[in-house]
Amino acid sequence: MAPDLLSPFLPPGEELSVKEETPNGGTQKCELFIDGQPSLFATQIWWREEDSIAEVAFMQAMVKTGEVSSDQKYLHSGTGAIGRPAGCVDSDHPQQKLYTVIQVFAVGRDDTSTMKQLITDYTTAVEKSAACPHDVVSSSRDGAGSGTGWTPPARVHPVCCSVVA
Repeated sequence: MAPDLLSPFLPPGEELSVKEETPNGGTQKCELFIDGQPSLFATQIWWREEDSIAEVAFMQAMVKTGEVSSDQKYLHSGTGAIGRPAGCVDSDHPQQKLYTVIQVFAVGRDDTSTMKQLITDYTTAVEKSAACPHDVVSSSRDGAGSGTGWTPPARVHPVCCSVVA
């Protein structure tokens, strides 16, 4: 991801630190800190498939009420955004959709147009990664069914933090 997409959301400081977390089943979180203070979090989270992107956004700190794209794939404000990667299906998360979340905690860092591009790029990177599995049939886990030699998705995959760090 281009550094110029992150810089508007990071305050000046001396030290950048990165923390990866997996707080619950399927959630991957990458937290960026500047001088020990939370600055930007990038998350991938499985959420109920019946909820709209606005409902998912409502539950995420810093996203606020934002602009929803015409295809309902993105919602963004100046301090946060939600994206819905296309085609992600995981039998470990039945009746759920994968969402990407960007949250800016750094004070005074608000940039709507850059956030729109950041969530688009982050979501696209997740779509192309192991974080976006396509195992529609759960029986493919033991090699039966699809015959594709299914490989389980990485639980802490490099897209979360390598894309934003």
